[in-house]
Amino acid sequence: MTDVRDNLDSVRAAIAAAAEGAGRRAEDVTLIAVAKGHDAEAVRVAYAAGQRDFGENYVQEWQEKAAALADLPELRWHFLGHLQRNKIRQVIGKVALLHSADDMAGIDEMQRAAWSVNLKQDVLLQINLADEAQKRGCGEDDAELFIDVLLRSPNLRLRGLMTLPPADEDPEVTRAWFKRLRALRDRLQAQLRGRPGAPAALWLSMGMSGDYPVAIAEGATHVRVGTAIFGPRAPKIR
Repeated sequence: MTDVRDNLDSVRAAIAAAAEGAGRRAEDVTLIAVAKGHDAEAVRVAYAAGQRDFGENYVQEWQEKAAALADLPELRWHFLGHLQRNKIRQVIGKVALLHSADDMAGIDEMQRAAWSVNLKQDVLLQINLADEAQKRGCGEDDAELFIDVLLRSPNLRLRGLMTLPPADEDPEVTRAWFKRLRALRDRLQAQLRGRPGAPAALWLSMGMSGDYPVAIAEGATHVRVGTAIFGPRAPKIR
């Protein structure tokens, strides 16, 4: 577990360096420690080292960890990846941020679930920039329509955009996709200015263990880092 603390320090230092190089403040970048495939004790060690935002991809795994870590009052959960409609009610209102509002049926069910418990749920719209068939999310050309639906959903609070670029070992290749999401964000933000319910600034959730410094240089406000903190993950628990 010493490795988790040391790795976390290294990631924080890299975030600070990337932010400084881009003329940004490190505190304007939220580090989400992606703990999928790692046990609750690893999360507890990271929490003790000052980490507060943690990401999970699978409902059952998240529920088990959330129960085991219920004594940590400042822990904030982020749900990453596609959330099946029949599991949405298990998550709504229990996580700080849903990173993947990715289809109309799911958004409708998120709204119904949030309305049923009388709360507002923060969400990100997932953009499938490369139109990859194996990935979820709306296409770039459909982003305005999806945002309109989200802004008309009274129990959902649009906070920004998220993307998973095509996998590549070279961060300079993924840089182009980060630039593209930032450009889309800038266009949408200009269009939304003054619209009721629209955020003043749309967040950008992009960048993972292999490319988060490049994502920060291109404007990421949230980076999702797992392996660089916790090491290789164990087989998933669904």
